Amino acid sequence: MRKLLFLFLVLTFAACSNLKEPSGPGITSACVSAPAPWIGLDTAPAPMDTSLGAAEPVLRAVTYNIHSGMGQWKGLWRSRATVQRHLDGIADAIAGTAPAPVDIVALNEVDFSARRSGGIDQARYLAEALERRSGARYHVIYGRTRERLAPGFDGSYGNAVLVRYDVSESKACLYDDTRACGIADAPAGMPGLRASGFLQRAVREARGIIKLTLDFHGHPVDVIVTHLEAVALQEREAQASHLLRRFVDPGRTTVVLGDMNAVPTVMTRSRAFAKADRTHDILTSGSLADARVLYDARLGRTDFRAWATYPANAPVWPLDTALGSLDLIPYEARVMDARDSDHRGFYIAYRVTRNGLLVDAQRSRHDAIRRRQLAQILACDIAGTRSNTLHWLRARTEFSGLSSVEATATPVPAL
Repeated sequence: MRKLLFLFLVLTFAACSNLKEPSGPGITSACVSAPAPWIGLDTAPAPMDTSLGAAEPVLRAVTYNIHSGMGQWKGLWRSRATVQRHLDGIADAIAGTAPAPVDIVALNEVDFSARRSGGIDQARYLAEALERRSGARYHVIYGRTRERLAPGFDGSYGNAVLVRYDVSESKACLYDDTRACGIADAPAGMPGLRASGFLQRAVREARGIIKLTLDFHGHPVDVIVTHLEAVALQEREAQASHLLRRFVDPGRTTVVLGDMNAVPTVMTRSRAFAKADRTHDILTSGSLADARVLYDARLGRTDFRAWATYPANAPVWPLDTALGSLDLIPYEARVMDARDSDHRGFYIAYRVTRNGLLVDAQRSRHDAIRRRQLAQILACDIAGTRSNTLHWLRARTEFSGLSSVEATATPVPAL
């Protein structure tokens, strides 16, 4: 076992070493200090007054990478009692984070009756623990991504969702095998989902997605839960692109939750082995907005480190994310101060609005941020010929809906 662990560490280091070259268009040193695109917006209307929608229902959600109940530190095995203690701590944190029961709990890195973590169905355990604490009953939706067969470690692993409301439809599948989700093969021109290179393939982990539709006060809401690739940038960006183009219906109320293993560009430039990662730009290039970005833009906050969730003992990186359609108005948001995993949880409360003024104001702000994101990519990230950059934008993003770039006279190129 020690030899296997050592081999894994060597392969991981080697794979990470290959990631020094950017997977996206690239970076120029002149742009390292570029400001966050949500700072100092003048084009978005100021009155994002959530009191306009005060009578509308609030959708409360948590996203939490629970590290298989192992606690803060890496490990191959934990006793059942230890895992239960960590799961109870996570349940306490979730139940105590909001004034009312949380409606959606998105879980990443969940063990399902795995021997290495005490044989507990961790999603079911948390659903029952939350019911004991809040009185709310939860449906459990499973999204298995891996079956472990090694003696002593057998059991399954993946994502899960706990939902309080009736679910009209649910499906789960892997990114590179979407048949179980009833989704056709990727259309031509989409980026490949498997990174090149033997070492990166050796350390890759199967990644999956859960999509469900719940009935929220008579209004259908699509919920998507995922956990994007951690090591190979090329795969993570590709997964983000496939999520946005193949799983999100732009005309429907949608919330996407999970550990995206990515941060906004303004932070990723200081992140080892991920300086050129554009996953966050891809995820927010279309109809979905990052709740934390909208929240900070509305309040004039500039330090995104306040949303850091990893590592739990001293958070640096805001990896755990909520993305929403523009009829979801971020109302409350916070990182949960709990340390029973290697991540902290992230809580978001949305007002689900049909108020056209609120939606238009939020769309104006989101579009202004997207224009700045695209302007930064065009100005700062071009490596090689312009045609290569436009191919990257066309293949991976949804920026094509924009008509102009803020603060420049340069029109958005036809994508």
